[in-house]
Amino acid sequence: MNSSPADPLPERPKGRGEVLCREVDDGFILYDPDEGKVHSLNPVAAFIWDSLDGTQSLAEIAGNLKEFSGVQGHDISADVRNTVETFNEEGLLE
Repeated sequence: MNSSPADPLPERPKGRGEVLCREVDDGFILYDPDEGKVHSLNPVAAFIWDSLDGTQSLAEIAGNLKEFSGVQGHDISADVRNTVETFNEEGLLE
């Protein structure tokens, strides 16, 4: 079942399995074959996407992201939540 924009975030979010993530020259893209949409991601958003396996909470993803180069000085928890909320609004989560 796809999430709708009104759906709250699940405790352990999971990306829809049919959405493909690919590395391209200047970052990453997600391709949603159901909608025929392509979403551009920076490396941090791609890391978050790859973490959405249904086993990790947003806090756990944020903790893992602290090791990622270039995120120091940011509100990592807020960045993770905002990114996952965007994925949810785009219908990319289960």
